[in-house]
Amino acid sequence: MVCSEELECVICYCVYSRSEHIPRVLHCRHTFCSVCLEKLASQRGVVRTVCCPLCRWVTCTNASLSLPGALWVNTDIWDRISEEQLEEKSLDLDLDPQKLKKHM
Repeated sequence: MVCSEELECVICYCVYSRSEHIPRVLHCRHTFCSVCLEKLASQRGVVRTVCCPLCRWVTCTNASLSLPGALWVNTDIWDRISEEQLEEKSLDLDLDPQKLKKHM
């Protein structure tokens, strides 16, 4: 089982997802959601930078790219999101009132 804290952004405490809060890795290898990284980013000319809130390492990307698009997805967390969502969906189906009525 995965610790729920590993699946949350340490800035906003939102659970990582495959749609809005995508887990992105800075060059220092710390992971944050794409929403928070956009808020932390600053642009200077053709360079966009993000200062890691944990270690202060500065990640630089080309300003012509969207910040989330320029950073890698944390694939370990990405894979866990899929597993967690499948488990939750399975639990939801098991507790579906319509299905429970059929078995009574």
